[in-house]
Amino acid sequence: MRRRRLLFAVVAACKVLMLTHMHAEANRWGSSHDQVGWASWYGKRFHGRETASGERFSVMQLTAAHRDLPLGTKVIVMNIATNEAVEVRINDRGPFAETKRRIIDLSRAAADTISLLDRGVGPVRVLVSEEAPELRDASDGVLYEIQVGAFVEIEQANEFLSQLQGLYPSVYITTRDGPLGRYHRVRIGPYEMRHEAQEVLNGLMQEGYYAFLDEVPASSFLERLQMADETAREELAPSQSEPDGLHVREGIAFRFDAHKEATVSRIFAPAQP
Repeated sequence: MRRRRLLFAVVAACKVLMLTHMHAEANRWGSSHDQVGWASWYGKRFHGRETASGERFSVMQLTAAHRDLPLGTKVIVMNIATNEAVEVRINDRGPFAETKRRIIDLSRAAADTISLLDRGVGPVRVLVSEEAPELRDASDGVLYEIQVGAFVEIEQANEFLSQLQGLYPSVYITTRDGPLGRYHRVRIGPYEMRHEAQEVLNGLMQEGYYAFLDEVPASSFLERLQMADETAREELAPSQSEPDGLHVREGIAFRFDAHKEATVSRIFAPAQP
């Protein structure tokens, strides 16, 4: 019951745009990465199987299969019949049935979020919300985050955030200008190690949350976060009596150089207990 209440909040918050037309046959991508066609979903029979990305498929993750979008791309999928929407991460290939009509294969979690479970298939609009991540150069690293929701209204994002903060102190909100306007993601992390993020994701799914794990180039994450302000850094910075090297204070990593000057090297979240 708890999960159902949370899902209702997510679904209600993601209603964004009334569409006045439907296409019975899948169309080609437009210049705005906008595609209309039919969605299907796959579930329990495929749970635990390896996807095209190498990840294991989970019925609880907000993921999808697409025939040609790069793996790692994020898309917003709208149920044209109900105007419900969900943001998912592409991690598999498909659908391979009715290819002239079907354009995307959703996980059970994603289909449930936009009310496609009972019908099995339905007309949808698919819009690219974020391109697949690319490292800036050889020195760039990868961080890992869990996305647990996407909302149009900031008030609903904040409400969802408050529900998670007790168990997940590294939860935060990031605002994006998406293909249908501004919206707010609720995310947990980031983590330096994938297995740390995976443990947190597993815990969320056991509690009944729908979510997905995302890979984020460290350079883009630091730009998005824009660091902590100078006051916070001064308050959290380690003492200069500590040895050179990396020191972590409340998710902010400081590195002392040979001159004993503390500089922010990277921001990440420690693993949840």
